[in-house]
Formats: sequence, C-alpha cells, structure tokens
Amino acid sequence: MDDVARLSPTDRADLFRSVAAKRGLPEAIIEKDFWVCWVLKRVFTLQSPPAGILFKGGTSLSKVYKLIDRFSEDVDLSFDREGLGFGGAADPMVAPSRKRQTAAVENLAKACQLVVSEKLKPQLAEAFEASLGTSSGWALESAEDDPDNATLLFRYPNSPVDSAEYIKPVVRLELGARADHWPAETGTIQPFAAEDFPELFKSASAEVRVLAVTRTFWEKATLLHKWHHATKPFPDRQSRHYYDLYLLARSSVRADALAQLSLLNSVAKHKQVFFAQAWAKYELAKPGTLRLVPPTDRLKELEQDYRAMRQMIFGTPPDLKALLAELGELEAEINSIEPPQNS
Repeated sequence: MDDVARLSPTDRADLFRSVAAKRGLPEAIIEKDFWVCWVLKRVFTLQSPPAGILFKGGTSLSKVYKLIDRFSEDVDLSFDREGLGFGGAADPMVAPSRKRQTAAVENLAKACQLVVSEKLKPQLAEAFEASLGTSSGWALESAEDDPDNATLLFRYPNSPVDSAEYIKPVVRLELGARADHWPAETGTIQPFAAEDFPELFKSASAEVRVLAVTRTFWEKATLLHKWHHATKPFPDRQSRHYYDLYLLARSSVRADALAQLSLLNSVAKHKQVFFAQAWAKYELAKPGTLRLVPPTDRLKELEQDYRAMRQMIFGTPPDLKALLAELGELEAEINSIEPPQNS
C-alpha cells in the first residue's frame, strides 16, 4: 500500500474519486478506508510490537469478515494483558476480592497508558515516516478526549477529494488491555481502492490478528443487554451495535455463536470484572434472562441515534422496527435454550 500512500495528493485523489464513482460512495470514505487499512498494516508489521496486539470491534466486522455494511472509521486494538505483566496470579480475573480486582484493573489501565505513550506511539511514528518517506504532511498525536490516555490520532496526508461533513481526516486508534483475546484468528484486510484497482498496488492486503467473530457476536449481545438495563442516556452512535448484531444474527455466525453458549458465559464473567457496573446486570446475561431489545420508553432515543447514524451505512439501512423485531426473535431463541447444569 505504500506505493499508493506515496503518490502525489492529486494522483491519490484521482484514484479515490474513481473508486467512489464505481461504488457510489463519498470520496472521503474511500480515502479514509485506505488509510485505515494502511495504519493496520503498519501496526501488524512492526518489528517488535508491544504485548501482543489484537484487532477487534466494528471495523473488524466490516474489513475482515465483511458482515456489516457501514463505515467503521475507528481502529479498535487491544494489548494482551499477560504481555503487560498481568497474567497468572496478577490477572484481575483471579484476584481474591472485588477490591483487589478493581485495583488490578486500574493498574492494568496505567500499564496500557505507558506502553502506548512510551513504546507504541514512537514505534508507529518511526514506521509511518519510513513508509511515507517524509515526516511532514501527517501527524500522530495522543487524543485529548480519552480519559484513559490510550488513544492515538493519525492525521493522514490529505488529498483534494470531496469532503463529507461526518468524515474527519483522522484515523482514531483506540487502545486498551481489558479485552479478552480468546478466541482469535488471522484475518486479511484490503482497502476498497485495492479491491477495485489491484494493478496499482504492489501489496494490496495485510494480515491482522483479529478477535473471532463468534466472540464479537456475544460482546455485542452483552452490550445490548447492558443498555437494556441502563437508566442514563445512550451515548452517541450506540445504535450501531444494534445494527451490527442484527446483521450478525442474519448470517451463519448466529448458529455458530448459539452453539457456543460457553462463550457467552465467558464474556459475561469477563465484563463483570473488567467492565464492572452493577446496573449492567451482566450476571443475567445468560439463557433465560438475556435482554437484547431496549425498553419501550427508550425507543425514541434509539430512533434518534439510529437516524443520525444512517449516513454511515452503505445503501439502504434496515428499518429500525424490523431490526428490533429480528433482535427480539434472537433474544427469544437464546432465552429458550436450556442452560448447562454447571453454568
């Protein structure tokens, strides 16, 4: 991808414009999609990456698994907590009390902050400069709006493409260490531009270590369960998780995930430690009591958020009522399953 990254801004814009016309998408999306993939390639080809990096989240569903039809502009990455010194007896999962668990999770967050600022950021800056052949025209910064101080912003080289109000020329790398990395697998990513004009790319794709889609299915499901029980307002763009699970539920992933209810149990127990919020009621995220559909008094709020998010969806987005009906059927199916005796 470096050959395209090093093109003149005008030549890059011509390429992105051609892809946009071919796909019927905004030019700014094609441009940002390229840089998202380019950044991921740089991350997963570092000579000595810190603490076992994993790619996960919505962008993995669109770029690796091609299961959702929305633009996912953030890159969600996770360090292996064992690689940060929090394995074995130091793992928060085996801490003997809630107080010790909380302290261990807080210390893990601090370790993540350090590895981002002292190791990953300088490593990426060096790799970006080597790949682009220049230190100007781009920037790698720490995000000031992240309370965990573990997010990096890559302000990529601009091309004279038509801008889109909701697409910022920045790739956001959200890093953490609280996620569980099991199960994971190797996946491949490729920008839209390389799919449409492979002859312009000497290296059109990149391999990434990615969280298995079956776990992402249950991560999304437990997130919807959490928001069912929430009393505070939905954060912006939370409706994307309902959309994502809707599409996963309409794919072969549904049967695979439902055949692995032990994974749901693992996800729920993990969140009770690493994302502990009593009101989320993760202990009820199991067959019989799992909730995927929000209460009726939250529907208006969800509708407003979904309407605002529609511009990120390619093509015609599914009707929200149909989407929630599908999730209601999924919820009923899961809750009709007899839980294992040892759950």
